[in-house]
Amino acid sequence: MQVSCKIREKEFVLKNPVMSAPGGFGNVVEYKDLIDLQALGAVIPNSLMKNCGGPNGINKFLTTPYGYLSSFGPNNMSLEMFIRQEIPNLPENVPPVIVDIKARSMEEMGESVAMAAETEQIAAIEINLNCPYASSEPLYWKDWEKLDGLMRIVRKAAGDKPVIAKAPGGIYPMEEMARVLEGAGTDMFVPFNCVDGCAVNIWKRTLQSGGYFGPGIKPLALSRCREACSVFHIPVIGAGGITCAEDVIEYIMVGAFAVQIGSANLTRPDFMIRLVKDLETLTDKLGIDSFDEIRGCASMVNMQLFD
Repeated sequence: MQVSCKIREKEFVLKNPVMSAPGGFGNVVEYKDLIDLQALGAVIPNSLMKNCGGPNGINKFLTTPYGYLSSFGPNNMSLEMFIRQEIPNLPENVPPVIVDIKARSMEEMGESVAMAAETEQIAAIEINLNCPYASSEPLYWKDWEKLDGLMRIVRKAAGDKPVIAKAPGGIYPMEEMARVLEGAGTDMFVPFNCVDGCAVNIWKRTLQSGGYFGPGIKPLALSRCREACSVFHIPVIGAGGITCAEDVIEYIMVGAFAVQIGSANLTRPDFMIRLVKDLETLTDKLGIDSFDEIRGCASMVNMQLFD
């Protein structure tokens, strides 16, 4: 079940390829008495900003057919508070802790990354590319020079800590993204975040918009993962609509190093623990001794109709 890759001349090792996605696993600590956190590959709390945010006044998660609409806004715990209050309360031998950071500016992102890099218990730093966050300024990824500048600031502030880039919401040019991120020294990439969506309450005559994620977007997310694996030269982490062990295998077969679980964690708190057990059973049934032997095997070269 173990997966590993080389990052900055060091082995980055996970007990298994299953980790939480930011936004679907709270601040991790609240799960320690409910599930065995040590059984997971890695844990990622909700996205963190330099300062605490306030409530956004609408549903953070709106249930829709086949998924959820998320509308977090700046409603978050500060990175400093997470480091000071939450990390000390995690159990011993907790799997690698990865923090997802969002920021309103390049300067704020650099300061937050530096703070995370100085924290020994944080194994890697994920950058939310929906940056600047909650701002009227255009997102940096829509200007490749600005994105390059952001990620170079991040790379310098992170020191030796691995840097993961989390894709912005929506669709973006994959080859251009690969060129900029790899050129700036990014170590891993998550190619899918969410897509824009909305829902209407016909009784109240109201509308809520947000990022749509869940089982309904899995074919799209899987395709984006396959595309990323074909152009990036760094490890890719699959995400989007995973609800069972078969989904995990699919992501690895298109080339993913590991996977992030988001919406499924909202269905039951022990989902990922059950998923890891199901994955162990499924790999035995499929005769898989190592994920390395199947990673990327389902390429377009051998595409064929299902039996």
